[in-house]
Amino acid sequence: MSMLLILGIVVALSVPEADLTLPSAYVIGGQVAAGVVVFVLCSAIGFRAVPITPGTNSEQATREGLQRQQTSMFLRLVLSEIIAIVSLALAFVLTEGQLMTYLIGAAISLGLMAFFAYPSARNIRRVEERLDSAGGQSRLAEAFGVSDGPSSTHNAF
Repeated sequence: MSMLLILGIVVALSVPEADLTLPSAYVIGGQVAAGVVVFVLCSAIGFRAVPITPGTNSEQATREGLQRQQTSMFLRLVLSEIIAIVSLALAFVLTEGQLMTYLIGAAISLGLMAFFAYPSARNIRRVEERLDSAGGQSRLAEAFGVSDGPSSTHNAF
């Protein structure tokens, strides 16, 4: 997440005559539309995880759950960063509003990262629900220290 700030500094120092004028409405609209698409993608495919096989011993199930949660988190992180990366490229292509183009894209990406990629209790429980869907017990929430009862009592959505 801190890379977005560093890239903003790079844009501010690299783009000649970088100012704080807004880019065209088409650019902002495209960024917001891309944010909505990424939001839908993260919601639809970002929390998919192969379920833990029933009967897997608890240590191995937790280890597999942590690995699958990490893979899921990286997918959501990559999807969320797409808008900032495209905005970075646009900042060097556009003739006006370069810095603001990047800042708007970075803000949208940062919001998506905070909501989907940050390992919050909500996100952990949502992945845990997928991991435990076949009857195995990953104990993912417990491994992250966010468990306050059986995972079946949590509403992950």
